[in-house]
Parts: sequence; C-alpha cells; structure tokens
Amino acid sequence: MWLLFLLSNTMGCIKQDMIKSARSAFNDNNCAKTLETYMRSTGCSDATIISRGVEVIIRCKKPDSERKNMWDSYWFRFTPSNLKIDDSQIDEIEGHTICIDIAHRLEAYPPE
Repeated sequence: MWLLFLLSNTMGCIKQDMIKSARSAFNDNNCAKTLETYMRSTGCSDATIISRGVEVIIRCKKPDSERKNMWDSYWFRFTPSNLKIDDSQIDEIEGHTICIDIAHRLEAYPPE
C-alpha cells in the first residue's frame, strides 16, 4: 500500500516537473508556433485535433510505441487568453498552463 502511495506521489512530481520544463521552453509570443515546432521536432507530422466551443485540443497522432517525450505524448489545450476562468478551476488550469500569448492560453495534460 505504501509503495502505491509513493509511486503515485512520484508520478505527480514527474508530471509537474515536465510542466515546469515546458513553461521554460516557451520564450516567445506565439504559443501555437512554438508548440508546432516542438511537436515536429519529435517527428510528429500529423495530429488529432478536437474543437469544442472556444477550446481546441491537439495531440500528436502516432502509435504509443513511437512516442518519446512530452511533445508527442501529451494532450495540449488551447483556449482564448482572455477567457474568464471559473474560480473552482483556476488552480487546475494554471497548474497545466505552459504558455499565454496575446491570443491563446496553452495547457499541457499527460496521457491517461
């Protein structure tokens, strides 16, 4: 039981470290262009794109056995940067936000 607890806490830390690392990778003012550059650098030439209302969700389309890192494994969510966030969701959304530019907020979520 303790091992399960330890592993679940460790995975949470690893995921948060990846989010922090991704934030530092976005040093320009174009979240979409930078994400595209990083995704292409992993050999991602096609993506699954889901558009729902004001959000667009993107994930590299390739077999799981070929995924190498965050850029071809995680789901990325774009929303308008000026979108009002409900107080009950602010901590979750800000915890996953890796980039905000004039037009977009970009969040990163690990695969389930």
